[in-house]
Amino acid sequence: MMDHQFILVDFLVKHFSGTLSQADRQALQKIFEDDPTLRERWERYTSQGLRSSDAEFWDRLDLDQARTKILHYASAKPAKRPLHTRGMRQLKIYAGLAASLLIFLGVAWFLNSAPQDKQIVADQVYRYNNDVLPGGQKATLTLSNGKTVALSDKQTTIEETHGEQLQIVDGQLHYKPNSGQAELASLKNTLKVPESGFYRMVLPDGTKVWINSASELSYPLAFGKSTRNVELRGEAYFEVAHEKNRPFIVSTTHGDIKVLGTAFNLTAYSNAASNVTLINGSIQLTNKNNTTKQIVPGQKVEFDGSAMRVSQANIEKETAWQHGYFYFEHDQIQDIMEQLARWYDIQVIYKGPISKKKFGGSMSRSVSLAEALELIKRGAGLEFEIDRKTVTVKNKN
Repeated sequence: MMDHQFILVDFLVKHFSGTLSQADRQALQKIFEDDPTLRERWERYTSQGLRSSDAEFWDRLDLDQARTKILHYASAKPAKRPLHTRGMRQLKIYAGLAASLLIFLGVAWFLNSAPQDKQIVADQVYRYNNDVLPGGQKATLTLSNGKTVALSDKQTTIEETHGEQLQIVDGQLHYKPNSGQAELASLKNTLKVPESGFYRMVLPDGTKVWINSASELSYPLAFGKSTRNVELRGEAYFEVAHEKNRPFIVSTTHGDIKVLGTAFNLTAYSNAASNVTLINGSIQLTNKNNTTKQIVPGQKVEFDGSAMRVSQANIEKETAWQHGYFYFEHDQIQDIMEQLARWYDIQVIYKGPISKKKFGGSMSRSVSLAEALELIKRGAGLEFEIDRKTVTVKNKN
């Protein structure tokens, strides 16, 4: 009966390590039928996804060792008063759920398995409490069977369903052109880039995509005969392979972008209006109100569910991240810090009233956080404090 205490721990670990079997799913379903609240909690935990660093941890986790350590931890707790049999069963299920939450939020620390945050380093120059290294090339790929794989820039081959082989070559994830079998068109992959990351890939049709920090792109293993559909949350730069009779459609929270063959930058984070900048070619934008707009190269459209606003774009600013640098033009400090927060994976706190003055300039994305803040504060009249991955912004005077 002791194992029952860990059943949801087992299932959660298997879910994140990609080893949850059909029999496991059936057992989970029975538990959910007995208590629907467990289903809600399970879905809340599993919907939050993984950082690439977490994916490596789940891959190498020794489940038996995890059980042993959690059991040892539980046995050291004070004894509770006796319960009736039914109450004991409920207690064990909820204890298992509590343990699963422990695993989700901090088991790497609990099992003494997680490395220290390698982005946090000593500041040798600017006298901050510490410094934070810039982001790099990293992502996780969720395969059609639910397994999550950590990606890097190292050359490797990943096996997919139906024997499809995905390859990482020259720091890019490549999908080989295929015949578009119906079964492959129904199978989806999702590439998720965490804060402080970026990634490049080539889709099955040859379309090239650069994906920015805190972004997620979902797509099929093979595109359908009439359209090529992908879904984006976050920011990405697309160089779409031209196909006259098969348009490429990017779906976002606020609308769809339809193209035949073109290059454009699309920003579609959920906390703000989306925008698309056309580099070359032609696109048609349809928002959630079914309002349609076409733009020409050099134009930018900001759109949400109800309106679309067209303006001339600064191409260099919109695509700077893809080329490895920040470009600011008439930006308030809050806008600048939002970009830094995604790239350095930091939290930003504002202390006291902050000027609405606008700033301009550029800097490499390869500098450390301390150096980036020093470059910004020279003309901004601001002071910054770094405490691990929390940055406090305040007026100088």
